Amino acid sequence: MSPAMERVSVNGAELEVAVEGSGETVVFVHGAGIADSYLPVATDPIVRDHYRTVRYRRRGYGGSSPVQGTVTVAEHADDCRALLDQLGIRQAHVVGHSYGGAVALQLAVDAPEVVTTLTVFEPGLLAVPSGPSFFERVAPIFQMYERGERVAAVDAFMTTVAGADWRSNVDRTVPGGAAQAEKDAATLFESDLPSVGAWRFDPEQAASIRQPVLYVLGSDTLPVIREGRDLLRSWLFRMEDAVLTDATHLLQMEQPAAAAAALVDFLKRHPAAA
Repeated sequence: MSPAMERVSVNGAELEVAVEGSGETVVFVHGAGIADSYLPVATDPIVRDHYRTVRYRRRGYGGSSPVQGTVTVAEHADDCRALLDQLGIRQAHVVGHSYGGAVALQLAVDAPEVVTTLTVFEPGLLAVPSGPSFFERVAPIFQMYERGERVAAVDAFMTTVAGADWRSNVDRTVPGGAAQAEKDAATLFESDLPSVGAWRFDPEQAASIRQPVLYVLGSDTLPVIREGRDLLRSWLFRMEDAVLTDATHLLQMEQPAAAAAALVDFLKRHPAAA
């Protein structure tokens, strides 16, 4: 069962937050489109029974405050920092997927004292050779959205990153997740995708990240993601890899047990300092 969500005020907005368990804190930052994408990992007993989990919905998702124009990656990172502060959490293991992975990286740069370890599930690092071709692929999908074809645009985008079976794969572990993506389409197309396209993360920023980093990759993911993984590996001081078999960009929803196991193995080897 998903824990009940409360509303917490941060930076002039209200965010829906679910907090469960006890132990070292793990905060989950979801990607673009599906706000509850980390639900099956955060509620897996090997995570839930050993850690205090914080799972929240970013601005523009679910019952959190709507976005006003484009919200930057840095602004979302500041929301995460402020949320932890409001919850009385001084330091946490930070876990982010896709857009949320970019937020996690930015948080580690902007507020390193908050981040114990960093786990990124295919972060949105698109300044790679195949980045322009990826945006060419999604350009017609933006046009579809602008014509008012919201549901078709969401389906086309998710199919691009996760295959034609994305709905059944998502709803199997996140009930209602596909409908959630349709409901929050405006945030996906009007804020998150433009924002991650404008986000810049460079070697100097990466060099400032000294915490242990785990990169989780789906075996069936896109070339743009693989290139981003290789680029990040060349930049980061300490980075480990984990590959989830038979998984696309929606990997933690497709293979939640394997995702939880990889995460917990990493966290056990890198506990918070006493």
